[in-house]
Formats: sequence, C-alpha cells, structure tokens
Amino acid sequence: MTDPAKSDPAQDEARRRRQKIQRQLDEALEASFPASDPVSIVTSHEEEYWGDGETLPPPAKPTPPAGS
Repeated sequence: MTDPAKSDPAQDEARRRRQKIQRQLDEALEASFPASDPVSIVTSHEEEYWGDGETLPPPAKPTPPAGS
C-alpha cells in the first residue's frame, strides 16, 4: 500500500489541477443548463495549443524575487 504522507508532489499537483478543471466544467455546465451550447473554459495558453502548425512560444521564465 502507498503511504499518503509520502505522496509525489507532482502527482498531487496534477490531481489538484484535474479536479479544478473538472469543477470549472461542472459549474459552467450547470450555469448553461438547459441551453444546447457547448461548455468552454480557458485554463492557460499551453492548454489551448491545438498544434495548428505554428510553433508554440516558450513559457515566460519566472522573475526571481527581489534581493536574490
């Protein structure tokens, strides 16, 4: 069995992200019901890339904190 106290932070973050997106979709669907329009949410530039042939620009590098 896996010890919950030793879970992988990357897997935890991915799980939280999926749950957040699922909540957003559920809320959008509830708000649009009973309309027939499809539900849509925008989460990030990277998630919106559909591979249309253009190259995706690299993500912005985080700025180091002041005094570093």
